[in-house]
Amino acid sequence: MEGHEDIIEQQVEEPLEGKEMRSHAASSTSFPGSVSPSEGEEPSSTQSSHRLLAYSDALISIIATVMILPVAHTKVEDDEELRQSVQLLLSTKIAVYLMTFLIVTVAWAAHIRLFQVIVRIDDCLALLNLACMMVITFLPYTFSLMATFPEKILGILLFCACVMVTGVLQSVIVLYAFSRPFLLNEQIQISENRTFYKHHILKVIMRVPLMCLFASIFSVIFFQLSYVLLAIVIFLPYISRV
Repeated sequence: MEGHEDIIEQQVEEPLEGKEMRSHAASSTSFPGSVSPSEGEEPSSTQSSHRLLAYSDALISIIATVMILPVAHTKVEDDEELRQSVQLLLSTKIAVYLMTFLIVTVAWAAHIRLFQVIVRIDDCLALLNLACMMVITFLPYTFSLMATFPEKILGILLFCACVMVTGVLQSVIVLYAFSRPFLLNEQIQISENRTFYKHHILKVIMRVPLMCLFASIFSVIFFQLSYVLLAIVIFLPYISRV
């Protein structure tokens, strides 16, 4: 989500007493970009987050590609009346596909910016990210239900549940990373406002799950409103900036 860009910009603009403080921080660490040993673990237990991020990017790109299959496999018969009904179903599938694809794109952008803040990972963080990716792999199935039965609440509920669980797991990743500052980028490590950054990132991450929570509640009452709320999720970063 776009809010993470603001965090990174704030890191650059934050007064941190210049290069002297950076050199002092580097000299008091056991490896580059870490905090003092008393605040973290052995550096041998961590590695760069680049490979994990590349794996996650590849997985999300596959998910986004697979989501088009229910639309591509829609058959149109020769009968005119049947053709019109199938075309209506096809247009519904395309509309739902565009909405869910853009929501997955928002989640992908949020994931990238999250790992601009978290630059190192350990085994626990890797497992948390894999759990997050596992939940995201269910999204094509939930989309298939939503596209085939748009008026049924099961697809909406499952889709919202996946997004909410993903948001919770991302929040756990943030809490875990901030409890071990050596996993964070250098600017946040040496900052006195780590708590502010943590709360801001959590607030940004939980916006989408909260919208999905409301969408799942309204699906029982008025399912059309659920689709409206899910569509708003796509524009949340821009709305927050305005």
